[in-house]
Amino acid sequence: MASEKLFENAPPFPDDIPTAQIASVPLVGLRTGDEATARTLLESCKTLGFFLLDLRGDALGEELVGEIDHLLGSVGKEVMALPEDVKRQYHVDIPRSFEGFKLRGVGKTETNEPDRFEWFNIGQDGLTGICPVPPLPPLVQTQLPLFTSYLKHNQEIASLIHTTLAAQLGLPADTFTSLNHPTESSLSLVRLLKFEATSEAKDLRTALRHHTDIGTITLLVNVLGGLQVLVPNQSATDPKAWLWVRPQPRHLIVNLGDAMVQWTGGILRSNTHRVTYSPGDQRSVDRYSMAYFLRPERNASMKRLIGEGDDGDAANMTAWEWEIKKTMSFVTDEEDNVHVNRSEAKGAEPDIMS
Repeated sequence: MASEKLFENAPPFPDDIPTAQIASVPLVGLRTGDEATARTLLESCKTLGFFLLDLRGDALGEELVGEIDHLLGSVGKEVMALPEDVKRQYHVDIPRSFEGFKLRGVGKTETNEPDRFEWFNIGQDGLTGICPVPPLPPLVQTQLPLFTSYLKHNQEIASLIHTTLAAQLGLPADTFTSLNHPTESSLSLVRLLKFEATSEAKDLRTALRHHTDIGTITLLVNVLGGLQVLVPNQSATDPKAWLWVRPQPRHLIVNLGDAMVQWTGGILRSNTHRVTYSPGDQRSVDRYSMAYFLRPERNASMKRLIGEGDDGDAANMTAWEWEIKKTMSFVTDEEDNVHVNRSEAKGAEPDIMS
């Protein structure tokens, strides 16, 4: 997460709202192989599917904080402030392309109202040289070294999480990293997001509909509140089942995606979450966030590696085939305005957004 400087410049997070109790996992503990830290990681990934990664006291973590301050504090705001005609010129074209801008209001929330956020995606393949960098706004082109460094630091952290989880599950250390090689093509990406300030009563609603992430690991950065997680085994239609996530300085918000559920036969959890308006006085200012979405390499097998259950069609699918199938089923679901909380039932509702 960003340093204390960005938090000091933001309205305070309220103390009187229902907030999720999310375990903190120190990055330095993962790097040194501390057993208690590894057990906390596994338990968090089995129960809530979310944890806070404490970057303090680790050289990589502190370097990442500096990059986050630059990207979230200035570069990200400049990119998201580009004129709409520029954003339309570089508009994302799902499913043919996941890179570029997604404009506010083109999607729907669970109440069939327009969403209240916009994003800019830049893919891992172009940043790492696997394929040519796609057309980008000049502002982004000048910042490619920063985006690339941020990406590679996130890749290193994700790899450490993967190897630790594999060891805790009694699997070879490279079980998950072998399906997520950073040198192989994937739909992994870096995303900048903007949620506009909530100035009117009609905007006191969901900004990004509830979903689970389709990939393997999400590393999220934000300063203002707005993210909510669903209490496991509770209905998404129950307002009391949603708990706020409180951002902490120098901590990443980390959650697992659907691929980890598939590979582990449901042992690990990809939890339903959403973004609503920011709480308290925080709603009066624009909310910026940033995420790294790690997705399996395109040709990775989605066959279950541990646990019990029927793989179904996934056993014979590559990650690319599996992701497209889940993404398009989500699109159909959204178009028909049918919103089933699949992550609390048999399967997890994929996030076309991540």
